[in-house]
Amino acid sequence: MYIDFHNLLIITALVTLSLMPPPLAAQDRIAGFSAGDTLTIRSAGARMDELPDIVHFEGGFELRASDWSLVSDNATLYGKLDDPETVVISGSPASILVNTVSHGQTSTISGQAERIVYQRDSNSIRMEGNASIARDTHSMNGSEIEYDIDTDHLSAGGTNGVYIKILPDDWN
Repeated sequence: MYIDFHNLLIITALVTLSLMPPPLAAQDRIAGFSAGDTLTIRSAGARMDELPDIVHFEGGFELRASDWSLVSDNATLYGKLDDPETVVISGSPASILVNTVSHGQTSTISGQAERIVYQRDSNSIRMEGNASIARDTHSMNGSEIEYDIDTDHLSAGGTNGVYIKILPDDWN
Protein backbone atom coordinates (compact mmCIF):
# COMPACT_ATOMS: atom_id res chain seq x y z
CA MET A 1 0.00 0.00 0.00
CA TYR A 2 1.35 3.45 -0.90
CA ILE A 3 0.13 6.64 0.73
CA ASP A 4 0.77 9.67 -1.49
CA PHE A 5 0.79 12.96 0.35
CA HIS A 6 2.19 15.04 -2.53
CA ASN A 7 5.26 17.13 -1.94
CA LEU A 8 3.33 20.06 -0.49
CA LEU A 9 1.45 18.11 2.14
CA ILE A 10 3.09 17.24 5.43
CA ILE A 11 1.63 14.48 7.56
CA THR A 12 1.70 14.68 11.29
CA ALA A 13 1.06 11.68 13.47
CA LEU A 14 0.66 12.38 17.17
CA VAL A 15 0.79 9.32 19.34
CA THR A 16 1.38 8.66 22.99
CA LEU A 17 3.89 5.95 23.73
CA SER A 18 2.84 3.37 26.27
CA LEU A 19 6.08 1.80 27.37
CA MET A 20 7.93 1.94 30.63
CA PRO A 21 11.31 3.68 30.49
CA PRO A 22 14.37 1.59 31.22
CA PRO A 23 15.77 1.83 34.75
CA LEU A 24 17.86 4.96 35.15
CA ALA A 25 21.59 4.64 35.52
CA ALA A 26 23.20 5.88 38.68
CA GLN A 27 23.91 9.22 37.00
CA ASP A 28 20.17 9.95 36.38
CA ARG A 29 20.62 9.40 32.63
CA ILE A 30 17.34 10.08 30.81
CA ALA A 31 16.97 9.32 27.14
CA GLY A 32 14.86 7.39 24.70
CA PHE A 33 11.14 7.32 24.19
CA SER A 34 9.25 7.03 27.46
CA ALA A 35 5.70 6.73 28.76
CA GLY A 36 3.66 9.85 28.17
CA ASP A 37 5.85 11.20 25.36
CA THR A 38 4.09 12.76 22.43
CA LEU A 39 5.72 11.63 19.20
CA THR A 40 5.36 13.87 16.13
CA ILE A 41 6.26 12.54 12.68
CA ARG A 42 6.33 14.69 9.53
CA SER A 43 7.20 13.65 6.02
CA ALA A 44 6.24 14.43 2.41
CA GLY A 45 5.28 10.79 1.82
CA ALA A 46 4.74 7.56 3.70
CA ARG A 47 3.96 4.00 2.68
CA MET A 48 3.29 0.85 4.59
CA ASP A 49 5.56 -2.09 3.80
CA GLU A 50 4.21 -5.44 2.65
CA LEU A 51 5.44 -6.80 5.97
CA PRO A 52 3.50 -5.75 9.07
CA ASP A 53 4.63 -2.93 11.34
CA ILE A 54 7.07 -1.33 8.88
CA VAL A 55 6.50 2.18 7.52
CA HIS A 56 8.78 3.94 5.01
CA PHE A 57 8.96 7.75 4.84
CA GLU A 58 10.34 9.70 1.88
CA GLY A 59 10.92 13.32 1.05
CA GLY A 60 12.07 14.92 4.26
CA PHE A 61 11.47 13.06 7.50
CA GLU A 62 11.26 14.57 10.96
CA LEU A 63 10.52 12.77 14.23
CA ARG A 64 10.25 14.76 17.45
CA ALA A 65 9.66 13.66 21.04
CA SER A 66 10.25 15.58 24.28
CA ASP A 67 13.99 14.80 24.44
CA TRP A 68 14.59 13.59 20.86
CA SER A 69 14.82 14.88 17.33
CA LEU A 70 15.59 12.88 14.17
CA VAL A 71 15.82 14.62 10.78
CA SER A 72 16.65 13.00 7.44
CA ASP A 73 15.77 12.63 3.78
CA ASN A 74 14.30 9.15 4.29
CA ALA A 75 13.36 6.89 7.19
CA THR A 76 11.98 3.48 8.05
CA LEU A 77 10.18 2.78 11.33
CA TYR A 78 10.01 -0.82 12.55
CA GLY A 79 7.26 -1.60 15.04
CA LYS A 80 4.01 0.20 15.73
CA LEU A 81 3.95 3.95 15.06
CA ASP A 82 3.05 4.49 18.71
CA ASP A 83 5.69 1.99 19.87
CA PRO A 84 8.66 1.96 17.43
CA GLU A 85 11.36 -0.64 18.05
CA THR A 86 13.92 0.64 15.55
CA VAL A 87 14.21 3.82 13.50
CA VAL A 88 16.59 3.90 10.52
CA ILE A 89 17.22 7.29 8.92
CA SER A 90 19.40 8.23 5.96
CA GLY A 91 20.25 11.44 4.20
CA SER A 92 22.90 13.93 3.40
CA PRO A 93 23.31 14.03 6.32
CA ALA A 94 20.81 12.44 8.66
CA SER A 95 20.88 14.01 12.12
CA ILE A 96 19.92 13.13 15.66
CA LEU A 97 19.59 15.28 18.76
CA VAL A 98 19.18 13.76 22.24
CA ASN A 99 18.88 15.56 25.58
CA THR A 100 20.15 13.66 28.64
CA VAL A 101 20.55 14.43 32.32
CA SER A 102 23.66 13.26 34.13
CA HIS A 103 24.53 14.22 37.72
CA GLY A 104 21.71 16.77 37.61
CA GLN A 105 23.07 18.56 34.52
CA THR A 106 21.38 18.54 31.13
CA SER A 107 23.52 17.76 28.08
CA THR A 108 22.64 17.74 24.42
CA ILE A 109 24.11 15.02 22.24
CA SER A 110 24.04 15.75 18.52
CA GLY A 111 25.08 13.45 15.72
CA GLN A 112 25.21 13.37 11.95
CA ALA A 113 25.90 10.61 9.46
CA GLU A 114 24.76 9.26 6.12
CA ARG A 115 22.83 6.55 7.99
CA ILE A 116 21.70 6.43 11.64
CA VAL A 117 20.04 3.49 13.39
CA TYR A 118 18.34 4.02 16.76
CA GLN A 119 17.39 0.80 18.58
CA ARG A 120 15.07 1.35 21.48
CA ASP A 121 15.52 -2.04 23.20
CA SER A 122 19.26 -1.40 23.66
CA ASN A 123 18.87 2.42 23.78
CA SER A 124 21.72 2.68 21.30
CA ILE A 125 22.64 4.75 18.27
CA ARG A 126 24.75 3.49 15.36
CA MET A 127 26.00 6.03 12.83
CA GLU A 128 27.57 5.03 9.51
CA GLY A 129 29.26 7.11 6.81
CA ASN A 130 30.95 10.44 7.65
CA ALA A 131 29.72 10.13 11.22
CA SER A 132 30.16 12.77 13.89
CA ILE A 133 28.89 13.06 17.43
CA ALA A 134 29.23 15.92 19.90
CA ARG A 135 28.29 16.73 23.47
CA ASP A 136 29.04 20.10 24.99
CA THR A 137 32.70 20.83 24.11
CA HIS A 138 33.63 17.26 23.09
CA SER A 139 33.30 15.82 19.58
CA MET A 140 34.30 12.71 17.65
CA ASN A 141 34.38 11.97 13.92
CA GLY A 142 34.82 8.64 12.16
CA SER A 143 33.26 6.58 9.44
CA GLU A 144 31.37 4.53 12.06
CA ILE A 145 30.28 5.47 15.58
CA GLU A 146 28.28 3.49 18.13
CA TYR A 147 26.85 5.11 21.25
CA ASP A 148 25.13 3.36 24.18
CA ILE A 149 22.98 6.03 25.79
CA ASP A 150 22.35 4.19 29.08
CA THR A 151 26.01 3.53 29.85
CA ASP A 152 27.36 6.62 28.03
CA HIS A 153 29.78 4.30 26.19
CA LEU A 154 31.14 5.37 22.81
CA SER A 155 33.15 3.48 20.21
CA ALA A 156 34.26 4.61 16.76
CA GLY A 157 36.45 3.51 13.89
CA GLY A 158 36.55 2.89 10.20
CA THR A 159 38.92 3.13 7.30
CA ASN A 160 40.12 6.69 8.02
CA GLY A 161 40.47 6.27 11.78
CA VAL A 162 38.97 8.55 14.43
CA TYR A 163 39.31 12.25 15.17
CA ILE A 164 38.54 13.41 18.74
CA LYS A 165 38.36 17.02 19.90
CA ILE A 166 38.11 17.90 23.61
CA LEU A 167 38.05 21.51 24.78
CA PRO A 168 38.61 22.43 28.42
CA ASP A 169 35.36 22.87 30.36
CA ASP A 170 36.13 26.52 31.11
CA TRP A 171 35.96 27.31 27.35
CA ASN A 172 32.14 26.95 27.34
